[in-house]
Amino acid sequence: VSLVKKSHSKIYYSFIISIIASCLTYALGLPLGILMAKKKDTWVDNLGNAYVIFMIAVPSLSYFFMFKAIATKLGIPTVFSLENPSIAMYFTPVLVSTISAVSGQMKWMRRYMVDQMNSDYAKFARAEGLSEFEIFTKHIFKNAAIPITHGIPGTIIMALSGSIMMENIYTVPGVGGLLVQAIGAYDNSVIVGVAFFYGALSIISSILGDITMSIMDPRISYTAKAR
Repeated sequence: VSLVKKSHSKIYYSFIISIIASCLTYALGLPLGILMAKKKDTWVDNLGNAYVIFMIAVPSLSYFFMFKAIATKLGIPTVFSLENPSIAMYFTPVLVSTISAVSGQMKWMRRYMVDQMNSDYAKFARAEGLSEFEIFTKHIFKNAAIPITHGIPGTIIMALSGSIMMENIYTVPGVGGLLVQAIGAYDNSVIVGVAFFYGALSIISSILGDITMSIMDPRISYTAKAR
């Protein structure tokens, strides 16, 4: 068929923004969570916890508009333009998607790290004379990272689904608002198709997350019988 506008598909725009934001989320959230755990009960930890609490308490819709206003003041594009596409128009959507997710990674990484740091095997390793660096790299971080890996496949796959609020505010021609538009238009075929698509992504993400955990931790087995 002939195209009215030469552009990429809806899934393309949603995936590009979400996958870049996800990479930045892990690149920033995990090191900051580790730093908070290592500096537990210090000003670094308190500052990180304050940021996490702030991001949980403040509705995401408010800072979506806040960053849009700031970007407008700075002259950064806040609206997607398919007629004049540029890399700059991806900046604000990626930024707001990252800051809304990085606090969650910080929170969970800190929690898993603190749990492992207070475990019996870590205390035993200290009693044996291992340095804190060896305990951290060979034991604590390895075990704390296992639950985090469960969400990585889901993060990658669910990037295909986009974000309803973010895409509507920044007029991203993505797949995020497709279900809402279909419901408003009483388009049953699209509603069923999108619901099936989202459901399939969720199931595949969960299965791949379990497989990833079993690869990271050989103690986890889905085939061996329980004792």
